Amino acid sequence: MNEIKQAKLFNDKIEFIPVQSIIGSGYETDVAKLAIEDGIAYRAARKNMQINSAIILKINDEFSGFFTFQNNDECKEFCLLQSTIKPDKFDFEIYSDMVREVIKQNINNYPAIITTNPKSKFETPKLFKSLGFETYLAMSGFEYMVYGELADVRMKLLAHITMTNVWNSIKGDWLRLKGEWNDLIEKAGEKYNVQNPKFASREGCWQGESGFSNVVLSERVIEDGEVVHNTGRSHNGNASVLDPVACEVIIRFFIPRDGKRIYNPFGGGVQFGFIAGSYGYEYISSEIRQNQCDCNNAICQELNSAKWIKSDSSKYEPFGMFDLVFTCPPYYRVEKYVDYDGHSPEGEINTLDTYEKFRDTLFNGYEIAIEHLNDNCFFVVMVGDSRDNHGAYYGAEAETELFFKEHGLSIYNKITYLECEFTRLAQAKKTLNTRKFPKREQKIIVAYKGNISKIKDLYVPVGRL
Repeated sequence: MNEIKQAKLFNDKIEFIPVQSIIGSGYETDVAKLAIEDGIAYRAARKNMQINSAIILKINDEFSGFFTFQNNDECKEFCLLQSTIKPDKFDFEIYSDMVREVIKQNINNYPAIITTNPKSKFETPKLFKSLGFETYLAMSGFEYMVYGELADVRMKLLAHITMTNVWNSIKGDWLRLKGEWNDLIEKAGEKYNVQNPKFASREGCWQGESGFSNVVLSERVIEDGEVVHNTGRSHNGNASVLDPVACEVIIRFFIPRDGKRIYNPFGGGVQFGFIAGSYGYEYISSEIRQNQCDCNNAICQELNSAKWIKSDSSKYEPFGMFDLVFTCPPYYRVEKYVDYDGHSPEGEINTLDTYEKFRDTLFNGYEIAIEHLNDNCFFVVMVGDSRDNHGAYYGAEAETELFFKEHGLSIYNKITYLECEFTRLAQAKKTLNTRKFPKREQKIIVAYKGNISKIKDLYVPVGRL
């Protein structure tokens, strides 16, 4: 037999009382007790959290719940924090009204953010979506939501998918963002008749047209009763391709809030310039191959601030000063880069006959870049080591760190960028017998020129995560 809920004879008296800080409001003990009883909102019992503002819920003059929030002028964001209502007083409509009262306190119209908790019966994505919030990241059952534009929390999203100094490029949100950037690059290439825009002019530079990825990714199919070996499944045309998400993270995190100009002393592919230009930064890149310059400039022609200049990067003097230097230079003898005539240009560093000449020429370009880097700015290098004819590593990563230290820069971050391990596992079947473990990572060395204590003031804060 269904229970019939009796209608109330009188409407409850509902009050939402804003307080600038729980401490000093007279509700400190009420909030702390209810927070501890609730369990999920327990942090609101802490004194260091009770400095925050709140909406106090009173029903029929009795304390019945709260919702804490923070108006963060430094980060320009409005954070919805802990909330709960006494179990015997709970009602979804009352809770929704309390959220609306919290939003009214956002007088500066900052993006309002909240992390919904899957253990809560009322703090749900469904409820907040009904109030105009949108999910920008779903992770481990939690949904990170914003009341505002998704672009306003882009840096938080990037922070969540990196978070530590190990960047895993094969996770879901990373791959989603990577696909979005690659689609934009592909569309720009198609519009301006640039073939294979992600790796234009570098087809086959890594392993040749019939390189290792062609072998690993090949397939056998039956056609007209015959077994046919299809080897046309190369990965990125057997060329290395800079990850656009890594580019975006570096741009957003390592250029100062007032920064405008980025220099790349060893230009290569289009990704970093395309993303820098999309954000409105001026991007100048020195690149020794004319075909690479022409492809990249064609793809980015609507982004007037991104330019590749044909030049010897070890000698080129860019105009003016820059707020970020980034480069992902060639890894010695890993790839072969050619120009329109099918030959490597004179001075192309991968043609040099010893690693020492390669290193010194590379560092010549770095020295010039350091001279053109403003104080209190970052120099970021994505570097990978390679092996000599005997199988030993050259030590490029370590020598890059020592170079920066010798030139007065601080080694501020050492980041490991992880790639897909599929082809590496195939390599391991051959190489482990000689005790070689295939590399599936590259290093991102983040060096800093200037006073480290000024970073917090000069760079945009990430805010609450």
